[in-house]
Amino acid sequence: MSEYQYYEFQAIDRALTTKEQAAIKKLSSRVQLSPTQAIFLYNYGDFRGEPEQVLTQYFDVMLYIANWGTWQLTFRFPKALVDLDWFEPYQLRDTIIITQTSQYIVLDLKINEEEGMQGWVEGEGWLPRLLPLRDDLLQGDVRLLYLVWLRTAPYLSQYVLEDDPIEPPLPPNLNQLSPQLKAFVEWVELDSDLVAAAAQASPSRQSTTAPPLENWLSALSETERQEFLLKLVRREPHVDLQLISRLKELAGQTRSMAPLCSGKRRLSELHAIAETVKKQRKKQEREIARKKRIRELEDLAPKEAQTWTRVEELIALKRAKSYDEATALLQDLHDLAKYQEQLPEFIRRFEKLKSDYRRSTALMQRFKTIKW
Repeated sequence: MSEYQYYEFQAIDRALTTKEQAAIKKLSSRVQLSPTQAIFLYNYGDFRGEPEQVLTQYFDVMLYIANWGTWQLTFRFPKALVDLDWFEPYQLRDTIIITQTSQYIVLDLKINEEEGMQGWVEGEGWLPRLLPLRDDLLQGDVRLLYLVWLRTAPYLSQYVLEDDPIEPPLPPNLNQLSPQLKAFVEWVELDSDLVAAAAQASPSRQSTTAPPLENWLSALSETERQEFLLKLVRREPHVDLQLISRLKELAGQTRSMAPLCSGKRRLSELHAIAETVKKQRKKQEREIARKKRIRELEDLAPKEAQTWTRVEELIALKRAKSYDEATALLQDLHDLAKYQEQLPEFIRRFEKLKSDYRRSTALMQRFKTIKW
């Protein structure tokens, strides 16, 4: 398999200046660049800069995927908008990494699959689906961080002194994943049954109505009011979150996230629950498929005679595609006969077809594929 590396950077809070775009272009002549986005694709060679530094200097989100088994999603947050306490319980060496600059907090999520990736790998189209995760994190929703732990937990023994690690704090609403969290689960190939197993202990919590903070507007100093108005005029990002945060401070409310449950289960327990979930899911899927098949057969029953005629017409065409379609119809007729407990009549007619067209090797080969 040839090498594949895909980097995509996205600016959310502000667009890049012309000077900044010129600096990005120096990293590669083939970069796909706009004022808010930069994409680098490599089938050989490598990124000439330091991706994390490029993110910290110019962008708000970076997505990276490599076909040898690496997924990376990195977020840059203004310091005034997030609380380090939200992320710190999930810090994990080489996987969930928090760094700071004078202005920003950077949350770097890295997943390395030891066995590599299977099949086709593609980075295009993923970041737009994942971008809302940044807003979730800004609101204190840390379900993403728990999912990263869940994805990397099988490899944790090389970083911690135990082969069967205990889960980190369990956030609420794991059983109600948003579209962006579902996209993340799909992107990193996280076992959905394992997610369902973890979610069994995750409490469901509805978002509470925001407290009436407007009464505290008058408590803002004149200087602060002017500063917020100027930020609005300049269209600075997240002015609403900054104002809400300040009003909560004045009201004596601390910035907080949804309450977490203490992680108590070991990874082996989660896998055992996941096996049960998987068996239940497959049983349910089989039952759904069975009921669907019964509906299809009941729809076919009034058209049984016409279907036999259609089979003979298709076989008479002596074409590969027609043989395929005839065989599929015969499978339906077989299943209908079995459902109606009339298999002997089907066998009689089918054996006659086999006798009439016994010289057609191609057709006989297809008849062998019918499931009895």
